[in-house]
Amino acid sequence: MYKITFFVINCLIATTLYAQHQSNRYSERPDSIATHKVVLDNESKLLSWIQPQSRAYDTFLRQRWNFIKTSVPFSPGPPPRSQYPQYYFYCAYKVADGKILQEPDAWMNDVGEKIPNWFESARLYYTYTGDTVVMNIVEKLAEYAIDHGMTPATFAWPNFPYTTTNAGDVEFKGFDAAKRFVLHEVQVDHAGDIGLTFYRLYVYTGKEKYKKAAIGIANTLADKATTGNAERSVWPYRVVMNTGEVTAPYGANWIGAYSLLEHLVKAKTGNVAAYQSAMDKVREFMLRFPMQTGYWADGHTDTDVRSNTYKSNMGKSNTALYILDNPSFDPDWIKDIPRMILWTETNFVTRCNEGEPATQWGANLVGEQDDFLPKMDYQTARYAAECAKWYAISGDADYKEKAYRSLNWVTYASDSIGLAFESPVSKSVSSWWSDCYGEGPRMFYHALAAVPEWAPPHENHILYSQGILKNVGYEASKIRYTATDKKGTEYLRLSFKPKRILLNGKQLAPSGYSVKSLGSGDYAVTIRREKSGQIIVE
Repeated sequence: MYKITFFVINCLIATTLYAQHQSNRYSERPDSIATHKVVLDNESKLLSWIQPQSRAYDTFLRQRWNFIKTSVPFSPGPPPRSQYPQYYFYCAYKVADGKILQEPDAWMNDVGEKIPNWFESARLYYTYTGDTVVMNIVEKLAEYAIDHGMTPATFAWPNFPYTTTNAGDVEFKGFDAAKRFVLHEVQVDHAGDIGLTFYRLYVYTGKEKYKKAAIGIANTLADKATTGNAERSVWPYRVVMNTGEVTAPYGANWIGAYSLLEHLVKAKTGNVAAYQSAMDKVREFMLRFPMQTGYWADGHTDTDVRSNTYKSNMGKSNTALYILDNPSFDPDWIKDIPRMILWTETNFVTRCNEGEPATQWGANLVGEQDDFLPKMDYQTARYAAECAKWYAISGDADYKEKAYRSLNWVTYASDSIGLAFESPVSKSVSSWWSDCYGEGPRMFYHALAAVPEWAPPHENHILYSQGILKNVGYEASKIRYTATDKKGTEYLRLSFKPKRILLNGKQLAPSGYSVKSLGSGDYAVTIRREKSGQIIVE
């Protein structure tokens, strides 16, 4: 989302002292990034500040979730708001002396970005560690949004989720405090992301509440889908839900909405024919227009973007990551993926705010969108994930190097207990819950699956899966989990060479998995299933 400068918004003027503190700190320590002195290798290229380097990404991910578990203050009163952590009702936080203040950022609440990204971060951390606490956190957050942030059946866009609301609102009705939008106005792409999250929560929990909400969103999307063109996408980017007024006709961040419909079609749930028709329209639009023109417009949840020539890295990144997992979506994916990575480098690495670097010690730094170019931790993590996954496919070591240095830079966006700094080189950028604790960390799992050598040695981890996994359990020489999708792939790093891999009690054929030695008794294992069910690796 468009990170509002503390100096522009009068209602946030009190935070200018923090921004000035950040600015002074960086200028006074040119050999540092945020709170850490840089660590370089013998080629003067950036390493993580977290040592040993072999555990850097693991430590980073654990510190971020531990901070959420232990260090987030409750929202200011009155109740019921004061009974919930700040991230329920606010987009960002204020910091002093290394702690989050009781007074939160007063700009907005970006529900549509926070819930999907936190869910992805949580479910991947859960499969990586077996820690169910993080899933409980995001389930409560999502359930609150269902109970307090869905439109009634009488609206022009019925049973649809609010993607943003005013800061501190306990009932979600839209973000009109800054007069950029009106009540009930939403970003349709982020509503699709929320719908996908609800359905995947249904798969994980079995709770019909999530399934019902997901189907309601899918039905509205299918009903509103039209054939897109260069000026108008399949759905409007923004719409006022009670009246149906379209306020921005073009957007390109549709992979979440597409994936929601795809899940329901595969499950033969809901109005399958209508969902398939909408999916066909989305795929045709995305391959014909933003893939060719480069206008990946989405604008995030607080920007009044009304352009069909706007560029934002997030929509492109979501699409690239989806294609890397589902190459059949794009017949020309072998050519398109490196072209999409170059698009990010051209538009959001080399273009910079005045006085900010494009690179630091070999690490490419990535900005966010045309109207907001500060270098961001989560956008840099997105870029690194794409590079790592393309390296795993292409074997081109240049992409591995790009991913490694950029991920190392992202680790500097945390202090030693997991308090995040959104933009370590920018002077006046606030730190958003959705970015710092969802959208950035979730990208590391893509990279770990692509380069399992970056996961910690002599430990057992499921590094990544596109599908939802349940009942994850770790033992010294055994991993077990339940795969929910009928066909899927899981990536693991193990401290032992597996003797047996069982699917529903039967030995997988050698063609169903691969084993690669990483040295010192560690192995990378890729499991490719044609059925759902319980997997045991021992």
